[in-house]
Amino acid sequence: NESDADDWRFRRDLRVSRPLSEMGLSVAGVPVLAPDIVLLYKAKAPRPRDEKDFRNASKRLSPEQRRWLRAALDTVYPGHPWIGAL
Repeated sequence: NESDADDWRFRRDLRVSRPLSEMGLSVAGVPVLAPDIVLLYKAKAPRPRDEKDFRNASKRLSPEQRRWLRAALDTVYPGHPWIGAL
């Protein structure tokens, strides 16, 4: 992925970015990628398991994560069906 000193940039569309400090979190001491970023990657060509992941994970996103994902989807995949669900 692309990044500069402070920001991660979505390699599929560099207009989408996020502070590096917000890219991940830790679950039981294991670092994981933030779920809204994972969903953005899955949105390109969602398979049935990706749709299931979206249904499950989107319910647990914070309002800020939902806004970020909605804006990112609108930028990269305008009209994507997940936008309405967010």
